[in-house]
Amino acid sequence: MLRLPKGTPLYENLDASQLQLDNIVTKLANGCFTGYASLTFSDSTGILVFESGKLVSAIFDERQGQATNGFDALSSLAEEMLKNRSGVLSIYRLSSDLTACIYALLQGEVRFKAQELALIDIKGLLEKVKNEEMNCCLRIYTTERSSMIFYKEGNPLGFFHDGSQEIEASPGDSQQLTQDPSAKLDLYNTVDADELMTHDLLQMVNIENIWKTALSRQQNQRASA
Repeated sequence: MLRLPKGTPLYENLDASQLQLDNIVTKLANGCFTGYASLTFSDSTGILVFESGKLVSAIFDERQGQATNGFDALSSLAEEMLKNRSGVLSIYRLSSDLTACIYALLQGEVRFKAQELALIDIKGLLEKVKNEEMNCCLRIYTTERSSMIFYKEGNPLGFFHDGSQEIEASPGDSQQLTQDPSAKLDLYNTVDADELMTHDLLQMVNIENIWKTALSRQQNQRASA
């Protein structure tokens, strides 16, 4: 499951058992929030990305490698919240530039995933990124920490570490993580994020109806059990 580095935390590991998805989304939208919210369960993670109160991306990622986005992601996340009461909510504020990078990452394509960093020719990989003028993100991570390096047309845009709200010029934790024998590396192609400022899922879906539909489905399943 995809773990993003932590920005400036508003909430971390908040018990989500009594929360409603529609209330979470509406509160962040009305607050003109910029950043992301993650709902983490034992076998899945939902990620909601906001830009100035617009819900620009919704991803539901299961441990089996299956991922959905948009309406399907919101529907699956609502059902998971009702079915699995062990979830936790974390919300992190980010800058608009960093939010655009996260959006580009989540809408992109996995080139390879969970590769043992010790077995990767990092120098050769970076030369490939540059020579092919790739738009991509390298994610270096352990079970405890995560760091990302974003590239546009083969040139590094900057680094995103745990605790960052802005894209940073310094590699910081990235260098430390490369020395960790347990570190792994992902490579994602990223999409153009220019449409970010005009994209809003909440103009295309009714989040209240999504929650009510999931609630009704669960009640029916309980009644027939």
